[in-house]
Amino acid sequence: MVFFLFMFYVGYSFKMDESFSKELSKNFINQLGSLDKIDIFFNNLKIALVMFIPIIGIAMGTISGFSTGLVFNSILDASGGAVSSYSNPLIIFLTPFGILEILSYGIAISRSGILIFEILKREFVKKSFIHLIIEIMLVSGLLFMGAIIEWMMIEDSFRGV
Repeated sequence: MVFFLFMFYVGYSFKMDESFSKELSKNFINQLGSLDKIDIFFNNLKIALVMFIPIIGIAMGTISGFSTGLVFNSILDASGGAVSSYSNPLIIFLTPFGILEILSYGIAISRSGILIFEILKREFVKKSFIHLIIEIMLVSGLLFMGAIIEWMMIEDSFRGV
């Protein structure tokens, strides 16, 4: 979780060209209007499932955290400061869906690291596979709950628009 949060902060701190920032936030906001809770769930689940893959999962966690930070930065820039009433961008992970997503991604990235060591030590056994399946089911459930909450929050924010 700390790794994902760190990469988010690095992405958030990355200075972008103003036109790129505007285009990124515009595309993201346009995507939000056409999403429903199932779309959000499957998008987040695809990311998390890739994070379970040894080596690739750590790379995916890096890319996902960094790009999420970039998007968050561009949305704050596009709002002209109207949204940035908080000084710390990590505040987004204190939302109910943010907590569920960061916990899910942390589990997936951690399992990826554990699998690397188990494979290198040739200790990947039936018990490891069972733990992997249980964690995938747990992450799926957490992300499903998070998607419902996130969709409800998005719906509430678009009602006023």
